[in-house]
Amino acid sequence: MVTVVAADPGRVKFEMPVAEEHTNRGGTLHGGMTATLVDMLTTVALMTTEGGSPGVSVDMNITYMKAALPGETITIDAQVLKAGRTLGFTTCDIKNEKGALIAQGRHTKYIG
Repeated sequence: MVTVVAADPGRVKFEMPVAEEHTNRGGTLHGGMTATLVDMLTTVALMTTEGGSPGVSVDMNITYMKAALPGETITIDAQVLKAGRTLGFTTCDIKNEKGALIAQGRHTKYIG
């Protein structure tokens, strides 16, 4: 379960314990789960801006840097870089309990 830890307009920080159902065959956090977190949680951050709208995805990329294991709690820091008239640009850092970067995502959404 994803929990909100802190929130400000354009930025929301979350925590999530990695469970077995979040893992791949190798026993680490599944890349698809990571992509889902980037998609959903950057959208939440976008919705905290003035006139925030969930919009529709135009582009999303994720860079995977380190594995997360079941039992670890990860933090997800989702931030709006810019919300214009038609496009919203967001970023997301996912870190382990030691603060090491697990993955970083960028997500662009059509909001106009």
